[in-house]
Amino acid sequence: MRKLFVAFVVLVLLLAGAAVGAIYYVAPSEPLDLAYEEVPLESRALDMVRNLTPELTLSEDDVDNLGKKQLAANPEYQPGVIVTGARFRLEGGLLAADVNVKWKDRVPLGLHILYRLKWESPNLVAEVQEAKLKDVALPEGTVGDVTIPLQDELPRLLKIEDVRTEDGKIVVRFRRPTLQELRSLLS
Repeated sequence: MRKLFVAFVVLVLLLAGAAVGAIYYVAPSEPLDLAYEEVPLESRALDMVRNLTPELTLSEDDVDNLGKKQLAANPEYQPGVIVTGARFRLEGGLLAADVNVKWKDRVPLGLHILYRLKWESPNLVAEVQEAKLKDVALPEGTVGDVTIPLQDELPRLLKIEDVRTEDGKIVVRFRRPTLQELRSLLS
């Protein structure tokens, strides 16, 4: 009977140690938040129109702020999963996101997600290409796409034609406005 009790205590201690180790493993590696600065897209777009250039360039900081703004507006990813922080950066033609979430208000998790950006009028959509919890790949569909309503941030008369990534920046190309649209925009 004593051997059975000792075996049970050892088993409980091993399980507790494994649980604590797992929690430390999946915890975020760095503190992140959802604080962002407003990106003056409207004024930049108006400057672009005044200079008669059809493209607007968004820096990596702009992308980070736009992504955080979208997440801060609705931090509850799904019931029981709250986004507590994020950092977005451009890696080649992909958008990389380090995201801290809290599951069931208890377990902090650190995710790394790679997105491919595409334009679906009127939104910039970041489609998940890969999602990892530390070094463990998550099944497809575990993490959803992020939609950034980019067109809503711009003057009504400007219409986005295409969005592409190049040299660590996002280039937004606009449809050339008609003369009448330019007059109403500049007046």
